[in-house]
Amino acid sequence: MLLPVTLQPNSEPEPDIAIVRFDDKEYSDRHPTPSDIFWLIEVADTSLQDDRTVKAPLYAKAGILEHWILDVNTRQVYVFRDPQDDGYGQEVVLTEENTLSAIAFPALTIALNQLFP
Repeated sequence: MLLPVTLQPNSEPEPDIAIVRFDDKEYSDRHPTPSDIFWLIEVADTSLQDDRTVKAPLYAKAGILEHWILDVNTRQVYVFRDPQDDGYGQEVVLTEENTLSAIAFPALTIALNQLFP
């Protein structure tokens, strides 16, 4: 089940994975907002173009610190960081041979080949 995140002024996109702060009410009365979000992940099969050109700028403008797109066709990970009003200031494309740590959890190293079946 996909649940939306709330972005201002009037947007509620549904990322494939949202790593958010713990809320003991389990977000029963609201959806996570940018201040709750550690990072967002989209899994792209046919949606890569939209994820890069529509969702990424939307997430950047909202101030989401980190956004990943897992491209299942090329087995690459697009990493977006440094959010700005007009998009992310940093975009890096990594292959499954790389490892990566999220900004919010620098001690956690993820082997990207583990993200693809």
